[in-house]
Amino acid sequence: MSQSECQKIEKLAEEMADSGRNHEAMMLFQRAGDCWKNWESFSKAAQAYERAYEHGMLNHEYTKAAQIMTDASAVWAKYGEHEKFEIDCQIAAQAYVSAAEEKKDPYLLLDGAFCAITGGDLDLSRQLIDAVIQITKGEVTGHIDLALMLAEYRFGDANKLMETVLADEIERVELAKLRNSFELVLAGFIRTSLESEAAVTLASLEESTGLERGQLKRLIVRLIENGYIPAYLDEASEELVVDSDRYDIDTLETRKRPILSRDLEDPGAWDIDFDEE
Repeated sequence: MSQSECQKIEKLAEEMADSGRNHEAMMLFQRAGDCWKNWESFSKAAQAYERAYEHGMLNHEYTKAAQIMTDASAVWAKYGEHEKFEIDCQIAAQAYVSAAEEKKDPYLLLDGAFCAITGGDLDLSRQLIDAVIQITKGEVTGHIDLALMLAEYRFGDANKLMETVLADEIERVELAKLRNSFELVLAGFIRTSLESEAAVTLASLEESTGLERGQLKRLIVRLIENGYIPAYLDEASEELVVDSDRYDIDTLETRKRPILSRDLEDPGAWDIDFDEE
């Protein structure tokens, strides 16, 4: 699909929005976001997803709107806009609260709690976790325990809970969703560490996260590749180093076709199969 096709979809979405057809506008803006993402025009993709979210909320499709906003957050991360990533996660959390209120489904509050933790709003996450505990009277203990552990950055305990308890109790799709939340919170923790230090050693992260060195290293490499940690891993020193020159945004925005691995001397984070997301 060409960039002109992305523009056509977005234009049609605007027409639906202007005529008050919010559901159609939401779906078209989401399609436009998908189109721009495939071109790696990440800012345009994120903005299209955010428009889709707006019309989903206007149409009271709160769960769908929340899910779309998490798509927007992920794309902002690929663009290196980690603050916007966190803000959109917080917005998604609020959308899940609206969904829970409308559907009278307290389990949606848990989805909101995980989004809030990912977005760094720990106060909101604890409020939502407390609400779930009160309403469900402990029916989803494992999920609640995991949320509490992530809110306290107890990654070793959270990992053990997922792999030794939850893996045997929940469906594979749900487990993959929880693992994704785990990795995103870990990425935020590491980004915060890098804000105060130009480099962080794997040894120090192993100690502070409680994760085994090999697993931690694999997770960090994947999070770097997907744009969630703006750094590179120095294999020799086993240090995570801030990479301020990771990519040239202006150059990427002017390209005439999707970027390919062969176009770069070192593909790095751009060598991504979007179908795996």
